[in-house]
Amino acid sequence: MPIDEIVRRLEAWADRQRKLQAQYQALQALTNADCECALLAPVWSVWTAYTVAVSELIGDDNEWLQWYELECDMGRHPKEVTSTGGKTIKVRTLRQLARVIAY
Repeated sequence: MPIDEIVRRLEAWADRQRKLQAQYQALQALTNADCECALLAPVWSVWTAYTVAVSELIGDDNEWLQWYELECDMGRHPKEVTSTGGKTIKVRTLRQLARVIAY
């Protein structure tokens, strides 16, 4: 899949993640519910399944989307990735993530 197409799909995924987080934070402020409570656990389970489906669609065979979301906090805490050829890049943006996936 071309990089631009991967980026387009990543942008849609990231937009949904931002909206989900905003609603979760609002609900948490009202109820103090955590993500593992009976109400929210199914929501996060569906989110994980969606992330896995997007990963499969774009050819992400190494769980880079989950890594970017959980380890890099959607780019807010960039991490370095080293290719098998020895090139290292810090993954901050969705385009950089797309390059890692497409490599």
